[in-house]
Amino acid sequence: MRSSFISNFAANGTIEDEVELYCKPEKAWNFTETCDYIKITDACGAGGYLEWTTFVLCCEDPVAKWFIVVGGVLFLVLMILMLSTSADEFFSPNVSTIVAHLKISENVAGVTFLAFGNGVTDVFTSVASVLSSPRPQADLALGELIGGTIFITLSVTAAIVITRPFKAAFWSTLRDLVFLFITASLILSYFLFFDEIELWQPLVFLGIYVIYVLIVLTTEFIKKKKKLESRAMSKRSSIVPNATLSALADNTASIMKSTMPDDTESVPEKQNTRRPSTMKRVSIAVSTMLGTGYDNEIFVEDPENDTDDFIVMHNKVYHGEHLRSRAATIRESVTTANGMIPTLISYFKPDLPNEDPSMFERIKTYILFPIVTLFKLTIPKAEAAWSKPLAIIQAIICPQCVLFNTQLIDFVPFSGGPGLWAYVPIISIILIAFIVFATDKDKESRFYEMTYALTGFGMSIIWIYFILAEVVDVVSMLGVVSGIDQAVLGITVLAWANSVGDLVADISVARQGFPRMAMAASIGGPLFNLLIGFGVPFTIAKIRGDTVPITMSGVNVVMITFLFISIIFSTLNLLIFRANLKRIYGILLAVIYVVFIVFVILSETGILVWL
Repeated sequence: MRSSFISNFAANGTIEDEVELYCKPEKAWNFTETCDYIKITDACGAGGYLEWTTFVLCCEDPVAKWFIVVGGVLFLVLMILMLSTSADEFFSPNVSTIVAHLKISENVAGVTFLAFGNGVTDVFTSVASVLSSPRPQADLALGELIGGTIFITLSVTAAIVITRPFKAAFWSTLRDLVFLFITASLILSYFLFFDEIELWQPLVFLGIYVIYVLIVLTTEFIKKKKKLESRAMSKRSSIVPNATLSALADNTASIMKSTMPDDTESVPEKQNTRRPSTMKRVSIAVSTMLGTGYDNEIFVEDPENDTDDFIVMHNKVYHGEHLRSRAATIRESVTTANGMIPTLISYFKPDLPNEDPSMFERIKTYILFPIVTLFKLTIPKAEAAWSKPLAIIQAIICPQCVLFNTQLIDFVPFSGGPGLWAYVPIISIILIAFIVFATDKDKESRFYEMTYALTGFGMSIIWIYFILAEVVDVVSMLGVVSGIDQAVLGITVLAWANSVGDLVADISVARQGFPRMAMAASIGGPLFNLLIGFGVPFTIAKIRGDTVPITMSGVNVVMITFLFISIIFSTLNLLIFRANLKRIYGILLAVIYVVFIVFVILSETGILVWL
């Protein structure tokens, strides 16, 4: 193991030559030379525990080598399942609880906390690619960020429009596309005029995100203020004295009765089936194929109010009032009335999606059961009912889990002393003493939900970082073994793995009658991922003194070109057809994405050469 979470933040202050910035063993080398190169070159190591590149290239038996490769792929699938579960079932609910308890406004929550909940996997993939490795793997991070943006703006948007053509919210969509264009232009300028990332560049991205948030808050505040004023004016202009209304109703009834045929009395009155303009639509957010959600949640949307903020967090939709109150109103069906032990047992039982699950749902639930159980033991969940035994168990396990996931379990703080693992039990003893003497076994404390939400938020981040560090390790190995460029692996493996949940969720939202909601998620989500996913990890990398090279390779040319094509095509369609998105637009987006993948393959195989 070459590095730990904390040691990666120490400035190295050195600039390596080009050979050491990338892991590229020569094909002409013999086994010993290749293995020695892999072991001593930082660029060949990622930040996980399992050094897959070393396992494969330092294995002399060719049959065993390919068994290791297959094992790495299966391990990658397991990590992706764990990533989806931790993000959907533990990170997102705890974020919602924090938003609810801090009483953050819907606008602020929509573009900050809940946007982070939606893009946590993309952002932390970038973080793990850049910070978990001894040598930042910028190509992998940029490939995932830009490739994921292209996948969502083309494929996901295409699926939404093909599923349900609709009229988009013109100004908000145009605003997001303009910010995407500005962001893409900056990325292009960095690749054209710089050989490596400098500190000011990611800081500019963070600054753009701050400006974007301020513009969103300002415009939404003005819209809502005007809407309230117009509603107040309409109410005042529609006031009619009760006596006048009564007289008008009596006169209307008498006129209708006098003009009605004699036999109409035997005909039952038709019920007025016209839906009032104030009636609200109901949508049910269903779980995605990769998620582990089991509770269908009902959300209300006012069709008159198109300015409410929302966020699609993989398999859950938060809209309107539910943006702030979800955590306060949803509780798991676990009670403390049956005693502590039965409550604890019921918390860990398999969570079937409904009373009569299908065979597929049962298989998925039991396959994911060990993963969910592991997370329940180590990630506090604010939505769960209070359980004193569970709190004690988590007080014992969580501190050690933090050390293990951050690779600090063997870190020696004092010369000649034991590792941190020997000191952390002191924290557990203090927490257990507090739980035993300061809490009640049957009644949750006043600060239970907020404390658990913050702790669960932190533990979720630590787990997501750990998982993605292992993912980066496997993907790096696949790149070295196959000779495929890291940017291509980011465009494909990482981008698809992180975005397939968004694809399924957004299609589901569109089918339920909320295509605008899905469309905004497919445009605003990638913008957040690009700005924060580029800004945060690369800022930290430069502060700690790392060299982060960027090269205008053929794959990067294709990637940036199609990023501009997707933005410009959507903008022109929005302007020319006045936000009326038809199926032909969706079909053309899908065709553009297929062409993009073809160009990536041609460029990577050397058939298409860029000068």
